[in-house]
Amino acid sequence: KRPAREIGLVASNASFLIPEAIRKKFLSGWDSHVPLHFLTDKFCGLSNSVAAKALNDLFTMDGSSGTVVSVAKELPVEPELALTFDEWFQAWQRLLQLIEEYVANEFHLWLVHYESILHRPSRALQWSLCLAYDSRIRRLSLVTAIDPSQFHLAIWNELETQFITNTAVQTLRADLGLTASRGRSQFTNNAGSSSHSFRTSAPTAPNPNRLAIMPPNSRCFVCGDSDPNHSSRRCHSRVLINGNEAILLVRKQGEPRKDAEGNSLCFAFNGRAGCTRGANCEQGKHWCSLCGLRDGTHTAQGCAKV
Repeated sequence: KRPAREIGLVASNASFLIPEAIRKKFLSGWDSHVPLHFLTDKFCGLSNSVAAKALNDLFTMDGSSGTVVSVAKELPVEPELALTFDEWFQAWQRLLQLIEEYVANEFHLWLVHYESILHRPSRALQWSLCLAYDSRIRRLSLVTAIDPSQFHLAIWNELETQFITNTAVQTLRADLGLTASRGRSQFTNNAGSSSHSFRTSAPTAPNPNRLAIMPPNSRCFVCGDSDPNHSSRRCHSRVLINGNEAILLVRKQGEPRKDAEGNSLCFAFNGRAGCTRGANCEQGKHWCSLCGLRDGTHTAQGCAKV
């Protein structure tokens, strides 16, 4: 169905269009999973005609009637589990547009789900886990009556356990590979010496990337509250605990919190876990979210001004 004309409406960007095959899935009731990588800028670019072929249905011969029939292709899920934050953000803007247009009665439920991930304090550190949770909830919603606006703790815990296990295994494999490599190198060096003696290599230093137990919640990086029952993710305060206006505010619906100048601040840097990405962190500025200090010398957790 063609949309009604809106006099004076100007196209914002003609180079990115949601693929027609994706629209058809929503037109038919959104009864099959739509992986987010099909809604990124890269995929929706008009010049990306080769990638768009991945959405084409398969054609096969119906043995009973002898006619050619189309079969909907099951779209791959794995690529959406490797999206960057920017790609995920791009895709969700288009997904929300589709939901509002074709499944309007569920729009606010999915908006809450989207914003819960967008504003999650540990999003940067747990990005792979956030992607997996988002994908799992969208797929489950196709076969169950779950409410996506709720936080499904059982699903999160299940995925988190898998995530921690996989991370531990990868770290162990990396350590074993490094140890084996050093052992072979030591053996080669010793074998080439005149004494042919075998020496044990020095113990390796602890791997800083090993999993560590996170400290308990300290302060809300939005308002500075240190109550253990207070959550930064659910904080809607517009003022700090000292009465001054908060720096991080939701200034436009559907967008992450920003400062008055429109800058995004790294939530992980100001959260309890911290961030090691440095000044070029793609998640936002490494500035204190409570006092606004921009030299990166302290975070909201150690801010003495608020």
